[in-house]
Amino acid sequence: MFTKKESFFLFLSILILSLVFGFDDGTSVFVLNNWLINLLRIFLLVSVAILFRELIIKLFAKRHEAIREYAPWLIHQFWFNKKISRGLPFGIFLSLIGAVVSSGKLFFTALGVHDLRENTNPRVGRKFQNLEYREEAQIVSMGVLANLFLAIAGLIIGYLFNLNMSLFVTINFWIVLFNIVPISELDGAKIFFGSLLTYVFLLIFLVTAFLLIKSSIVFGLLIAFIVASIAMFLVYYFFG
Repeated sequence: MFTKKESFFLFLSILILSLVFGFDDGTSVFVLNNWLINLLRIFLLVSVAILFRELIIKLFAKRHEAIREYAPWLIHQFWFNKKISRGLPFGIFLSLIGAVVSSGKLFFTALGVHDLRENTNPRVGRKFQNLEYREEAQIVSMGVLANLFLAIAGLIIGYLFNLNMSLFVTINFWIVLFNIVPISELDGAKIFFGSLLTYVFLLIFLVTAFLLIKSSIVFGLLIAFIVASIAMFLVYYFFG
C-alpha cells in the first residue's frame, strides 16, 4: 500500500506532529510519566488523522489513474544563491521550531507534500494522457475534506455521547489549516492553481466553520456552507 520510503516519512511525520501537539500537556507541573502517556494518546490520534487522509488521497489518485507518493516538504535553495543539494526538510524544521518557541501553542502541520504523476498505460484513450492541474487539485482536495470529515465527526460524536473529542478535532483542523496554504508544493498550492473555485470554497468553509462551530455544530456548519457557496458563486461570476 505504501512504499518503504513513504512509510518511513509517514511515521516520521506522525511522530513529529505528536511531539508538537504533545509538547505542552496542559499541566502546571511536568511529570514525565504523565507526559509520555499523553504523548502516546496523541500519537494514536495523529496516526488516525494522517493515515486516513493518505488512504483517501491514494484512493482518489487511483481513480484518476495517477500515482501519488507522500514525501517531506523540502527546499533546495536558501535565500537567492545558496543551493542545498539534498534539500532542507523545511516543514519539519518549522514545526519543531514553532513548537519550542511558542511553548507548544503553535502547531505547524505542513510537513509533507504529495508528488503526483500519471500512470501512463491506464490513461491511454483518455482525452489528456498527462495529469492535469485540475485533476491534481481534485485529488489533494480529498485529503483536506478527509480531515474536515474527521473533525466534524469528532464534534458530533463528542456531542452525542458526551465525550471530550476536542483534541482530535483540534489536530484535524490544524492539519487542514496549514496544508491549505497556497505556497510551494503544498496541497493548498495544487488546489489554488488547479481549481480556484474549490480553493475558495474550502478556505471560506474552513474559516467560517472554525469560528462558529463551537457555538453550535449544526448552525456553524450550515452558515459555513452558505457563506462558502456564496463566495464560490461570486468568484465564478466575476472571474470565471
